Amino acid sequence: MCGLFKKNGIRNNLFASIAVFLMVLSIGCSKSGQFTSQSWEDSNQSQNVDTPNSPDSPSSPEPPAYKMVALAWESSKYPERTLWSTYLQKVISEDWSKLLPGANDITSFCPTYYQLDNDERANVWAQLFVAMAKYESGFNPTSRMQETTMGTDPVTNKPVYSEGLLQLSYQDRSWAPWCDFDWTKDRSLAMADPQKTILDPFKNLYCGVGIMAKQIQSKGSIILGTGAYWAVIKSGGRYQQIGSIQGIVQSLSLCK
Repeated sequence: MCGLFKKNGIRNNLFASIAVFLMVLSIGCSKSGQFTSQSWEDSNQSQNVDTPNSPDSPSSPEPPAYKMVALAWESSKYPERTLWSTYLQKVISEDWSKLLPGANDITSFCPTYYQLDNDERANVWAQLFVAMAKYESGFNPTSRMQETTMGTDPVTNKPVYSEGLLQLSYQDRSWAPWCDFDWTKDRSLAMADPQKTILDPFKNLYCGVGIMAKQIQSKGSIILGTGAYWAVIKSGGRYQQIGSIQGIVQSLSLCK
């Protein structure tokens, strides 16, 4: 009897072990079926994943669908400006599309504006910013000028300077939070170091386009007698270049 019980016990233990093994295997296979291990390279979903570029990453592996009319600053001598142009087209079309419906005086810059589609309208606005940059900075992204009548910049605790392509200031960030200027990073750099955030042409352009969009939203016009951010488009101002800026925009083939 004892031998029989021993054999039966061994047999029962063996059966129990096999049962436990099969149960664990079954559970494991069930989880594997629910949570398939698959790399992004093998997944069909990977073909549909969009990775949008931020304002800090303006380059795109694919050329834009719209073929821009070249802007006034473009030159084979300065190939980087073509990238600035493409960036302007993108941020005006996407981030600052509120500019596209136009402004009260937009036809004084481009007589055909309301006959154009949105891509073409963005092209016109881009030319306007280029024309302004010509008289603000001479297309020099590291251009700086002290504003002798504006006191101290509360961000830098130094005299106010207008800087970059569109001559903007660190203090602008206090009322224009989209202006990505970082004084804590820039304070240790030389005044005209191109690594400064405010002198980054893409950050500078992004900020300036937003300022114009805010102006059009609140004032309705590009040219202002009072409340103009840029002296070059201030009607009756000492430094206004309105006629010249209008001429540059009107020279765009889209506006003829």
